[in-house]
This record gives sequence, structure tokens and C-alpha cells, in this order.
Amino acid sequence: MHTMKLQVNESIYSQVLSFINQFQTNELSLVQDTKHEDYIVSSVEEVQRRVFKAEENANYISSDEFFSDMDKKIEAL
Repeated sequence: MHTMKLQVNESIYSQVLSFINQFQTNELSLVQDTKHEDYIVSSVEEVQRRVFKAEENANYISSDEFFSDMDKKIEAL
């Protein structure tokens, strides 16, 4: 089996993901999807770490921007 790393433009992301999902898992599987990793958090400690890091680097957005972005991503599905 081969492993590929793709960089997919937002405009065709859903089509590429749909194509990948057509295959059986023994033929093709999604190993990592960094598009969704930014919003998926598995523990309270991870949330605290990310918030601290964002505040420390001034790398964050307002809640209005976040929800607007999430709405756009949901509509694109």
C-alpha cells in the first residue's frame, strides 16, 4: 500500500473527500485530515494548552469570526 500527502484547495475539498469515501477501507482510507484537526479536541488539557498557546502568540480569532467560519464550512459540505 502507498501513502500520499495531498494539499487540496477549499473549493474542491468536499468533492475530493467524497471521492475518497467511495472506496472500501481495505482499498483506500484517510490517514490524516488536517482540515478538521484544528477544531477537534480530545481533552480539557488539550483545550487549555491550545488557548494558552494562542493567547501567548496573539494567534486567535473572535467567537463571531469562528462561528462565521464554521457556518461556511458546514454549508460547503
